[in-house]
Amino acid sequence: MNYKQKIEELRQKGIFTEEQAEKLKGSSSQDKEIEPKPKRKFRLEWIGIALGIVLLGWFFVSYNTLVSKEEQVKTAWSQVESNLQRKIDLLPNLVAVVKKYASHEKEVFENVTKLRASVSKTMNQARGKTNRENIQAMVGADDQLNKSMLTLFAVSENYPQLRSSEQFLQLQAQIEGTENRINITRMQFNEAVGAFNGYTRKIPANIVSGIAGFQRKGYFRVERSVHKKYNVDM
Repeated sequence: MNYKQKIEELRQKGIFTEEQAEKLKGSSSQDKEIEPKPKRKFRLEWIGIALGIVLLGWFFVSYNTLVSKEEQVKTAWSQVESNLQRKIDLLPNLVAVVKKYASHEKEVFENVTKLRASVSKTMNQARGKTNRENIQAMVGADDQLNKSMLTLFAVSENYPQLRSSEQFLQLQAQIEGTENRINITRMQFNEAVGAFNGYTRKIPANIVSGIAGFQRKGYFRVERSVHKKYNVDM
């Protein structure tokens, strides 16, 4: 039994007059016509789109920052390599000068020449690569290069004329200057590596670096004191 039938039944029982019953029926039909408007549903797809835009922007910002910091590492490393190459190039000159005064030290010169060739090969293989393995290879090569030069300086101590020669003194000054520049560029490189490695550990850069394949860089660390001053007591 619907609403109108119930009213009609009550009218027949004399509870409502005919006029009252008609009014009640009319009011019920008006109520039915004025139905509340449905509320607009918030579309979940718009949330997904907005979230996707935010994530994409976040990815690009982190990626570009990683690229920038990696380029700074490469630039700093190229300066280290340049100075290391300068030291390699000075070694044959040092051999030639020492040989003038100590020609009988044949075994020393042969060993130094072989070592220089080995160091040059190692540096060429590791050139431009800033991962841990190649950086350590360069550290080892620099260590060997220093030992070669120190061997030649040790030989020169037995030859006063050699130590006082203009060529020897000039080479000594050039080697010392190159060594100082290596130390400076090495510190600058390590600072750039620290900035890059530190950034890759932060959220969200660590996620982006993993997705994009960025690898942590190695530090140029000398484990023992091989960067000695090439001074010879006069």
